[in-house]
Amino acid sequence: MSYTDIPGNVTAPQGFRAAAMNCGVKPDKPDLVLIHSDHPAAAAATLTTNQFRAAPTYVTESVVADGAARTIVANSGNANCATGAQGLANAQRMGQAAAAATGVLPAEVVVCSTGVIGHQLPIEKIEAGIAALGGQLGQTDPETIARSIMTTDTYPKAVSIEFDLGGTPARIGGICKGAGMIHPNMATMLAFFTTDAPIVPELLRKALRDAVNVSFNCISVDGDQSTNDTVAILANGACGALTIECEDDPRYPVFADALRYCCTVQAQRIAWDGEGASKRITIDITGARTWDEARQIGRHLANYTLLKVAYWARDFNWGRIAAGAGAAGVPIDTSRVNIDWCGIRTFAAGEPQAFDVAAGRQALAADDIAITVDLGLGDACCTVWTCDLTPAYIEFNAIDEL
Repeated sequence: MSYTDIPGNVTAPQGFRAAAMNCGVKPDKPDLVLIHSDHPAAAAATLTTNQFRAAPTYVTESVVADGAARTIVANSGNANCATGAQGLANAQRMGQAAAAATGVLPAEVVVCSTGVIGHQLPIEKIEAGIAALGGQLGQTDPETIARSIMTTDTYPKAVSIEFDLGGTPARIGGICKGAGMIHPNMATMLAFFTTDAPIVPELLRKALRDAVNVSFNCISVDGDQSTNDTVAILANGACGALTIECEDDPRYPVFADALRYCCTVQAQRIAWDGEGASKRITIDITGARTWDEARQIGRHLANYTLLKVAYWARDFNWGRIAAGAGAAGVPIDTSRVNIDWCGIRTFAAGEPQAFDVAAGRQALAADDIAITVDLGLGDACCTVWTCDLTPAYIEFNAIDEL
């Protein structure tokens, strides 16, 4: 399907405005964002399955339960996690402040936070910032909007596209953040999407769940699942098309594919912007019995420490791929497995293959590294994205202030 890139990220779809600022959670960087739909909107979200969930995830879960919301408020620099009853009250206060600033009900406000765990929010600063943002909502500063949710990210991550929805132009826009503590299973990462496509809540939930499963749930930086992972979407129908009400509507797969595209682009950016990363890694598992088994092996390889170090060290030791695939907990037949690393066949049908080791090491000097493991057992496949593990990762994670 063809998509046209357009500017504006979350303000690109019709009927959405946003604003961002520094409210004092961080010393000198944008740390608060408000995203608002001028029209009633369907809403959906996927949330972390970490049992030490942050307070705002409970507020968001309650808000999207009825499939409707109009506003998203998020702060960076403080995760509001492991903060007890006061933390939950503060998350609720964020929602109440955003509701007052945008003229909606608190039950229509998605609330998110990201940053350091175990510290209470400076809630008075945040409330004052939200009130100020209510009067600044617009469509003029998308880069600051994307930067407002960053922590250790090296650049703002944004996407916005236009596509044909059954003869009517429709748009999806999004921002996300994430560079460390990345091993989503919803599903510290946040992703917000807006769309002017008209769709009923139950189908929006399905489209988001399916898109997240093959995108954000297929990335890993360090194997550490965040307490705050949230992907949320608002759909306000402002493009003017008739509402998508059933899966049989031919426009549903068009919308679902467009959302999947946006989620995949953003997921790749998170995986490849890992803290201290120097390599972009794509792992294709093919020939599996099921997609779940393919993903299980792919995610295990993405988190396999010896392999992640090998990328950085340019150590073309393909045995680490074999060992990682075999340790993933999925039954395989090694006599059927083929392993290709950087386009070099290293193992096939139970036998190691002759290859130029020097060429392999040289291939690992590239910024983009590809691994394909063909299991030879079926037709299912899955792609997982990750990065290398470098000494800089330790330096990043010795920092207190985000």
